[in-house]
Amino acid sequence: MPTIVNPNSIVPMYKQVLDILNEQISRGELKPGDKLPSEAELMRLFGVSRITIRSAIAELVEDGILARSQGKGTFVDLPKTDHPANDSVGFNRSCILAGKTPTTKLLHIDWILPTQRHMEFWKIPSQEKIICSKRLRYVDNVPIMVEVNHYPPSFSYLFEEDLNQSLFEILKKHNYHFVESERTLETCFPNAEECKLLEIKPNTPLLLFRDTHMDIEGNPSFLSKQIYNTQHLKFYF
Repeated sequence: MPTIVNPNSIVPMYKQVLDILNEQISRGELKPGDKLPSEAELMRLFGVSRITIRSAIAELVEDGILARSQGKGTFVDLPKTDHPANDSVGFNRSCILAGKTPTTKLLHIDWILPTQRHMEFWKIPSQEKIICSKRLRYVDNVPIMVEVNHYPPSFSYLFEEDLNQSLFEILKKHNYHFVESERTLETCFPNAEECKLLEIKPNTPLLLFRDTHMDIEGNPSFLSKQIYNTQHLKFYF
């Protein structure tokens, strides 16, 4: 495993580690189901800190390239079968139609460096920052869903908007309309932050939706990830 990390590079060290691991996977040197070395071993191989290793691993898990198994380690993720589902009315509207009261709490909105998935989606370089927002969604004051959205720089007007309100309505105000989207569904387990936000125990099974939104001309628009606690929720397809 090549482990050349340049501490003087403008590319953050965690990105360099991530790129090396990605290259190993794309070349088949690390195959689906293979277990990664321990954090301590990766620290030794790359000559970097634990936080650098954890940041690289976290981003690869976020992109669905790696998967964590509690008590067992981190593995190259196995291919998943996509299950499309529909989301034509949005979270707030669907709650209202069901006689429920939706509320939203903005956790943060920041400029961040893109992941590999983001670079491929928008065809952008690794140093071009994008926008990330994270919101906690409630139904009748019960935390139900953690939503993480990623936007291109052209959506910078969101910093001036109240993201505790409906994103659908905010985007419509700025002449953006949901024209085409692709949705996938899989199961997942919460990390420590998600356990706290959703007020659930570790190993609680959750539903993970990933949405890819395109604009009216079919160009890549933004990406959304929603992690649902379904203990108090039903889905209709």
